[in-house]
Amino acid sequence: MQPFGYFIVFQEIAVHFRSTSITTKLASANARNSTGAQAAEFAAALTILVMFFVIPLLDFGVIPIRWGLANHLITSYSVNFARAETLSRAFEQLEEDTNLQDLLKKIGGVNAKRLRLALVITKPSAAEKKLVVEEPKRIPTLWLPDSPNGPFQYELELLATVEISPLLLISLGEKKIPGLNAPFTVTIISSSHWENLGRNPNTNEFFMNE
Repeated sequence: MQPFGYFIVFQEIAVHFRSTSITTKLASANARNSTGAQAAEFAAALTILVMFFVIPLLDFGVIPIRWGLANHLITSYSVNFARAETLSRAFEQLEEDTNLQDLLKKIGGVNAKRLRLALVITKPSAAEKKLVVEEPKRIPTLWLPDSPNGPFQYELELLATVEISPLLLISLGEKKIPGLNAPFTVTIISSSHWENLGRNPNTNEFFMNE
């Protein structure tokens, strides 16, 4: 082959390698851009998944547990109050004993806003007849155990208005959604049979009316 022919061959090979190098660089740059875009999309999708699916599921799983623990405590205390010697003593125990509020706080995310005791008197044979006594020594004579209008059923009712907060709070600006970024208020009521239906031998009054 003549020297001029060799020169033409070498020139074609050089052009081929230059074009291949440029194509490789462009492909590499496109690959990096594609990877960066995918990473950004994945981060955005993961953020949406956590904020709008994972956190709400955790909150909806924890809130019933907190409610159940609070309900158990309130039920236990209503039983204890119903075992008091007199109705006045039951009301005093609610005022003096701060353990119930402290125990509700120790659950985590449970705050007692209001606690109320009441003696609910009903007549089993007439469900529409009911008397709610919210203060001691206020039971009318016609509603006492020896009344000819009886028999009656006596239940000590403990009402608790509590705020239950979610486990994790989602930032939604100024908009408040109970259960997601704000606590929600629930009323728990527990009733226990009033046990002491006897009379005080010193005053001849029923213990429930003292």
